[in-house]
Amino acid sequence: METKELILKKALDMFAKSGYDSVSIRDIAKAVNIKESSIYYHFKNKQDILDSLVEKFESHMKELTDMLQASMSDSHNVNAFSWDWLREFYFEQYLFDTFCNQMMRFMMIEQFHNENMRMLYERYLFELPHKIQTQSFMMLSKLGILSEQQAIKVSDFFASITMLTFKYLLNGKLTKTKKEAFSEETFTYINRMFQED
Repeated sequence: METKELILKKALDMFAKSGYDSVSIRDIAKAVNIKESSIYYHFKNKQDILDSLVEKFESHMKELTDMLQASMSDSHNVNAFSWDWLREFYFEQYLFDTFCNQMMRFMMIEQFHNENMRMLYERYLFELPHKIQTQSFMMLSKLGILSEQQAIKVSDFFASITMLTFKYLLNGKLTKTKKEAFSEETFTYINRMFQED
């Protein structure tokens, strides 16, 4: 791993546990095992590290959203838009992804201290997931995978997934056991929810 990427990784590790203000450039340099002055070869200051992390996260989210939009635009291909695909897209590449998970934890801490981070927290933990899930349910309804009655349950689904995300994925260390418990409860809920109609 290149030094610049290692700096970002170690900084995020610490930011996600202690918050931005509790971590110094010296702390980051020590974690990377380089001189403090070497940080400034890659970043202007600590704010620049934060800005780079946010930019990387937003770029990742745009890529995932673009993938979803491309899949939803192919309304003739039912197999391109399945629960398995959503699990890969939403769970593996977002909720279970170490970088994304740490960014969500960091946003949770910083929402109380930084207005920009509070807006990111609202956007990426609430607004965008709800929008994506609404679009997904509408597409699944158009493809005949969900009935119209099932598709209008998106808010119930979003609330349940959000609760399970906070219960398992943003609470203590992210482990394989927690990921499995999250997946099991989510799909149990999905099956029960859609068998009611």
